Amino acid sequence: MANNTKGERFEAVYARQSVDKRDSVSIETQIDECKSKCSGNVRIYKDKGYSGKNTERPDLQRLMKDIEAGIIKKVVVYKLDRISRNIADFYKLYEFMKRYDCMFVSKNEDFDTSNSMGRAMMGILAVFAQMERENIQTRIKDNYDYRVRDGRWASGKAPFGFRNGKVEGRTTLIPVDEEIEIVKKIFKTYAEKPNVSIGQLQNLLNDKGFTGHESTKGFSRTTLSRMLSNPIYAVADEVLAQYYQKKQIEFANEIEKWNGEFSAGIVGKNGRSLRADDLSGVMVYITNVKGVIDSRTFIMVQDRMEQNKAIASDNSPNNNLKELSGLLKCAECGMAIKMQKFPTLTCTGRNQKKICHVTFAGTKFETVQKNVSDEVKRYLQDLNETVEQKQRRTNKTKKKIAELQKQLDNLIELATFSDNISDVVKIKIDKLTVEIKDLQLKLKTDNAQDIIELRLGLHKNPSLKSIYDKEGNLIVDYDILDTDMKQMILRVLVEKIFVYKDGSVKIEWKQ
Repeated sequence: MANNTKGERFEAVYARQSVDKRDSVSIETQIDECKSKCSGNVRIYKDKGYSGKNTERPDLQRLMKDIEAGIIKKVVVYKLDRISRNIADFYKLYEFMKRYDCMFVSKNEDFDTSNSMGRAMMGILAVFAQMERENIQTRIKDNYDYRVRDGRWASGKAPFGFRNGKVEGRTTLIPVDEEIEIVKKIFKTYAEKPNVSIGQLQNLLNDKGFTGHESTKGFSRTTLSRMLSNPIYAVADEVLAQYYQKKQIEFANEIEKWNGEFSAGIVGKNGRSLRADDLSGVMVYITNVKGVIDSRTFIMVQDRMEQNKAIASDNSPNNNLKELSGLLKCAECGMAIKMQKFPTLTCTGRNQKKICHVTFAGTKFETVQKNVSDEVKRYLQDLNETVEQKQRRTNKTKKKIAELQKQLDNLIELATFSDNISDVVKIKIDKLTVEIKDLQLKLKTDNAQDIIELRLGLHKNPSLKSIYDKEGNLIVDYDILDTDMKQMILRVLVEKIFVYKDGSVKIEWKQ
């Protein structure tokens, strides 16, 4: 609070008139009436042509600054609605005045906070103000809730690639064809080129002359990050639903609606629209907007962004660790391992935090690399065996479905010859139908090839087309891959690599 150096405090008259009307009280009349409630030096504050629906008025703001400066001891208005037409806003103004020892008087309502009756009235107004705030919040939340659960675009500025619009009276996003093509290029480039960072992607786009939404300027890194995180572009199918389920995010719609027909959106549980890269306290919903990016590519992009953030926070600008950058952790303290000077490794817990006693002096980086390589090759081999097991189980399930379907067909055919089929036959038909559906669902969620592709995120990478043999087994020879390809494999398989002082490693695999 600014100090009033002279110690003099004034009384203030505030008057407001939105428009001149025959039956409205003029500002001059308001001021004259209010002066009868004043004594001594009076300062006049008046806003003509301003609504009382909010507090964004020049002289009201000037009055508040003078109150804060400590030079106003009382504010007088002709009627309560002259200072505010909103109960919640008015009570906030009153609390502001009270904080700076300023009284409030309304001449017309004979309302004066210098006496007990006036203060009691303020208590009643406080209750109404709280009710008004809660009603506003409820109306906003109900409105968002209705839009979200009804599958509409919740609201807000259209993201790049779309413009706001309506279809059959329902809010939605209308694709802008030339922008959608740029969106596809952005996702394709980031997904299929493991060595491209957000910054490099920005440079590529700007060098080609691509510009942002309704702008002559190029894309910023923030804009690109939010675009790549936004599920409004992604096909909302079962795969994307499983991704968000693993993130333990609340769903606004039934899971059956995640059928790939539309895309997904993100809103806060309190109805607030949120950045797509902020997944704390959010809810996902099915929109009425068609997705333009397949869900697997979208998930792969999310994984890469998470991995790149980890690298940036842990190891940047240290890139001497090559494909292991951002993954190495000290097995003793869990802090990041960096390379001070090739080939010497160092624990940040020891060098920077002073919480670890382990030294990696004498531990060769090449030793760690080889140990990681051996573990990855073993893991890929185990993964192959898992795929083979899943394939055998899949084939067995398909065979069982075919047998049950044949039994069901025979029973249904039998039933068509008689209107008086027994209850036993009906029960058997129902039982077979349920059993077949259960097996089909199991088959859908246990597809070996889908699981392996989703996990590795390699199905869209043209340089790894030969990653499987004809039987569907992985044939990657990890040792012959270049650094970028090794990094790609590690980023989708590995959470952390714990290193012991003798160079041995323990890998924490992604679940």
